[in-house]
Amino acid sequence: MKALRNAFGQFATGVCVVSAVNTDGRAIGITINSFGSVSLDPALALWSIQNSSDLFEFWTGTKKYAINILASDQQAISGQCAKPGQHGLQSDQVAMSEDGIPLVIGALASFEMTLEQVVPAGDHHLILGTIDKYQVNDALSPLVFHKGQYHTL
Repeated sequence: MKALRNAFGQFATGVCVVSAVNTDGRAIGITINSFGSVSLDPALALWSIQNSSDLFEFWTGTKKYAINILASDQQAISGQCAKPGQHGLQSDQVAMSEDGIPLVIGALASFEMTLEQVVPAGDHHLILGTIDKYQVNDALSPLVFHKGQYHTL
């Protein structure tokens, strides 16, 4: 297992935080590097969540969420949202969209999503969503993850 994980780690990825409002009305996030574009027409994107995640039930049932591509200076928020039990986002980390979805402030891009389908896939589930709205900040550089470490370009 570890050898396969290390082999997958050879692929450099961007880092994202998926954000939503939990059942208590608080903004929460989870760090992912499994984000992928699926289709331009209709606009679809996906990400995956581990079946054993502490927030598995929440994320596989949440109808509205955002995928935020992190900028090079956002390693701290990535680390914060990657820790089980520490997914809360502070008011200075997010801005609420017109539709009430928390968007990470300073992200390279944020995609407001509607859940379309959840597909079992081994020890993960794929979460497919429709992109309802998006915003981009071209002036920033991405946060990159490679061989188990953060990097910048």
